[in-house]
Amino acid sequence: MGEDIRVSDPMPLDERDPSAIDAAAMADHPSFASTLANGLAILGCFSGGEPWLGNKDIAPRLGLSQPTVSRLTLTLIALGYLRRDRQTGKYQLGPAVLSLGYPLLSQLTIRQIAAEDLLDLARYAHGPVSVGARDRLQVVYVETSQGKETNATKPGIGSTRPLLRTAIGRALLHAHGDAERMFIEHRLQQAMPEEWQTYEVGLKEAYRQIDRLGFCIVAGDWRPTLAAVAVPMKHPVMGMQLAFNLTVPSYATNEEQLTRDLGPRLVELVRRIEQKLGK
Repeated sequence: MGEDIRVSDPMPLDERDPSAIDAAAMADHPSFASTLANGLAILGCFSGGEPWLGNKDIAPRLGLSQPTVSRLTLTLIALGYLRRDRQTGKYQLGPAVLSLGYPLLSQLTIRQIAAEDLLDLARYAHGPVSVGARDRLQVVYVETSQGKETNATKPGIGSTRPLLRTAIGRALLHAHGDAERMFIEHRLQQAMPEEWQTYEVGLKEAYRQIDRLGFCIVAGDWRPTLAAVAVPMKHPVMGMQLAFNLTVPSYATNEEQLTRDLGPRLVELVRRIEQKLGK
């Protein structure tokens, strides 16, 4: 796995798991429903930092006309996925969005099984310990735990991080089989060529660290003030590759602590969870 492999002729889209493919790669496929994709893309525009958006905010982000966005937001309101403020004319996510995620989270028993171990390590390390899955070309968090300390690094459930620049993202890429990993890397090269050029070396080094140590270390590639270690699970859970991540402020740690203490502790935690799951 240590070799630097580039993909010039990836497997045809029809032969791939659609969950491994982002919308840009599928846009020209004859079975791709662009109207549905645009509606879901509107929901994806909202975040904790931007809970309220108007049609004028959404249209340029998605490259859509305002009339098109207006029709889609009206439909999403009728279905309960958006709410509109009459005074500002802006929208926020509606309660129906919660019902979409609940069936998945309720079936992820790893969240309950790992809860105590996550909290114990979070208290020891004074930083959040999280579980994430790959969502196309990004990481989405499915569980996170933290001690009593106030720490702005804690990711909320459902929040996302870059796949290429984070320890957990690199661990998730490592967890995939060779063919799938090569395909995702190819999409990363196409979708974000500048980031790929900047972080490819770090990605390959993360692969080598996981092969050698069981975990990878990333310091400063996502945020200069943060350092993290991440460990991929050896086997999928509910068909999803998962990885565990521990984040601490850069000023509060050093390479020796990450390599000799926090990384091994996270590996031990993940192996313990795998045993509980029978993996």
